[in-house]
Order: sequence, then structure tokens, then C-alpha cells
Amino acid sequence: MKLDNKFFEHPAVEWITSLRIKARRKRRLTYDCMNGIVKGDRVICKKGHVFRKVGRQEEEGFPLFAVLKGRSSSICQKCPDFNQETTE
Repeated sequence: MKLDNKFFEHPAVEWITSLRIKARRKRRLTYDCMNGIVKGDRVICKKGHVFRKVGRQEEEGFPLFAVLKGRSSSICQKCPDFNQETTE
């Protein structure tokens, strides 16, 4: 899945940013970790942490659009390698 450019233009970018700011008040965000890198339409951890499991199989990464909206993996919440940089 390729993200549509409309998500990076106004007013969508303002909406996505506001969701992320609200989420940041409650928890650590995958978006804020400097170890999160984009690979295709997903965000993976360069330290090798696996974000989620689907059934018994591990799925690589977390959906990019979800990360942009402020969703976060539970792995990030307790990760000792979380490397936050304030971006907004």
C-alpha cells in the first residue's frame, strides 16, 4: 500500500498531527522513537524488536499510516531501547 499524497497536505496533515499530539499525552509513540524506520508501508525497529504478532506468525513492522496517526505498539511502551526525540 502506498500512502496517498493527500495525507501529507492540508487539512489531512493537520488532522493526523492532532491525533498524534493527543495520543502523545497518554503514551510513548512509535512515531517518536529514533529506532523506528520506514520500510515500504510499514515501520520497523532497527533494533530488531517485533511490533506485533498475527496468530502464531510474526508480522514485520507496524502500519505506517497507523504510526502517523499516533498508534503505538505495546512493545514500544516498555522498550528499553526507546530513543525519543521531540519532533512537534
